[in-house]
Amino acid sequence: MARVGVIGNPRSHRNKGGLRPTGLPEAVIYKHEPSSRPELYRYMREFKADAIDMLVIDGGDGTVRDVLSVARDVFGQNLPQIGVIPSGKTNALAFDLGIPRGWQVGDAVRAHQENRTKTRSGIEVHWTDGHRPSQMGFIFGLGVFGRATMLAQRVHKRGIFNSLAVFFTLVIGLFKTMVGRDLNSWRRGDMVWLSGDGEGSRGRRFYMIFGSTLRRMPLGLKPFGRKRDGMKFLLIDAPPKALHRHVFPVLRGAERTGLEENGYRRRDVDRLTMRIGKSFVLDGEQFPGGTITLSKSEPITFVVPEPC
Repeated sequence: MARVGVIGNPRSHRNKGGLRPTGLPEAVIYKHEPSSRPELYRYMREFKADAIDMLVIDGGDGTVRDVLSVARDVFGQNLPQIGVIPSGKTNALAFDLGIPRGWQVGDAVRAHQENRTKTRSGIEVHWTDGHRPSQMGFIFGLGVFGRATMLAQRVHKRGIFNSLAVFFTLVIGLFKTMVGRDLNSWRRGDMVWLSGDGEGSRGRRFYMIFGSTLRRMPLGLKPFGRKRDGMKFLLIDAPPKALHRHVFPVLRGAERTGLEENGYRRRDVDRLTMRIGKSFVLDGEQFPGGTITLSKSEPITFVVPEPC
C-alpha cells in the first residue's frame, strides 16, 4: 500500500474550516494540519522518517508554496511524488497540471498507483543576506503585479475566485493604468537592479516583472509567448508605452516586432539576481524586497488525472 502524507490547510477557501475525510483502504494515510512553520517542519521530518511515497497538499497556491518550501529543505532533491488538492482561492498550479476542482486524496492515490504524472520546476527564491528562509513557488511578480494582488484580495472578499478573479483584477488594473498620469502609482513602477537577464546590471524602473515556470495561465493568457517549460519572464518598462496598443497582443502571446523597442521584453533564464527596494509577490503573498536570487528548481513530479 502507498504511504501518503497529507498536509492540509483548514482555512483554505473550499475546506471551510475542516479537511475532508481521507480514510482509504488502498493507502496508509498520515494527515496533519500545521498551524505554524516550525510545526510544518516537524511533520515533514516525520513524513521523511515514515518513508512516504507521496506528499498531498490540500490548499491553494499559498499552501503549496509553504509546504514545498519546507519539503525541499527536509527532503532535499529526493522529494516524493506530489499531489495537489485545489481548495484555495487561487489554484494556478492545479490549473496548469489539469487537476479538476473535485479532485480528492483518493484520486491522487490512484494516480500515484497508476504512475500518472507530470513534472514542473519551481522558482526558488533566496535572500542573499540569509535573514529569511528561502521560498519556492511558481508565480513571481512585482510592480503593478503586486498592486493587482492587493486588489485581488478585495475581489476575493466579494466571492469572486480563480479565473473570474483574474479577469476582474486585470480589467481594473488596466483601467487604473490607462487613465492615470505617469506619476500615478499604477504607472510609475518600481526601481529594480537586475543581473542575469542579458541586459547588464543597471537599475531601471519596471512597470511589471512577471515570472513563472508554469506552462498554462488562466483565461488562456500567454504573457511569455509560446507554451514551454523553464523559468520565463515578462518585463515591462515604466511608465508603459502605448499600453492600450501593446498589452493585449502581449497577453495573447504575440511575437510581433516593435515590442522590445517599446519596453516589452520576454526572457528565459535559469537564474536571475535582483535588488528590489519594495516588496514582491510569490504565489499570492507579499514578501519583503532586498537582494534576491531566483533560480529554476530541479523538476518536481506531480500526480495528475491525465499524464503528458
